[in-house]
Amino acid sequence: MSIEKHWATKQSSKQDEVRDFVGKGLDLAVKHRKEVGKGLGAAAVVGLLIGFFVYSRSANENEAWDKLSMAEAYSYYGRPKEAADALAELTAQSASPAAASLAGLMQGELKQAKGEHDAALASFTHAVEVAPEPLKPFAAAEKVSALEAAGKPAECITAAQAFLDANADHFLAPQVQEVMARCQLASGQADAARATWQKISLQYPDTPWAVRANARLNPPTK
Repeated sequence: MSIEKHWATKQSSKQDEVRDFVGKGLDLAVKHRKEVGKGLGAAAVVGLLIGFFVYSRSANENEAWDKLSMAEAYSYYGRPKEAADALAELTAQSASPAAASLAGLMQGELKQAKGEHDAALASFTHAVEVAPEPLKPFAAAEKVSALEAAGKPAECITAAQAFLDANADHFLAPQVQEVMARCQLASGQADAARATWQKISLQYPDTPWAVRANARLNPPTK
């Protein structure tokens, strides 16, 4: 079933316009998810889509969700300025925690795409602070990556360990471990980085994570 059909019951002409536009955008995202993934971080894409479906009932009742949906659609259509404006308007208001956390994730991704790493980190940090439990791991994983991108390896290691302590079995755990290993290496902790790569290799065999970890552990000889 298309997302547009999911919104078959409409309440007003304004909502019709919003949801038709967003429905087309999200259908496009589903059909071309590989291309979409190039514009938004993988964790944020998953978080945004999960958040959208999990809270779809709220979206039908809450103006904040309509604004977030519009921002998503603007981003999918390659209109970052309009997306940023919609997100800024949303975060300036008293939105629901879920909508606010997803807006923070999306703001962070848009800022990272422009190389504004410190600003992106601030957005991800806000997302972690306001996220309800189902979305918190996505925000926390993005914050870990943002700390690496901002050149803060010590803080990255701390945030990564906090994520793993709270979400050891989460599917984003190997991604976070990989980032942590790079930050450990950047901090001069070569032995700790090697131990992290060994853990990835053992915990996630036959995965791309293990392949990259094994390449670090056993670099090719000349």
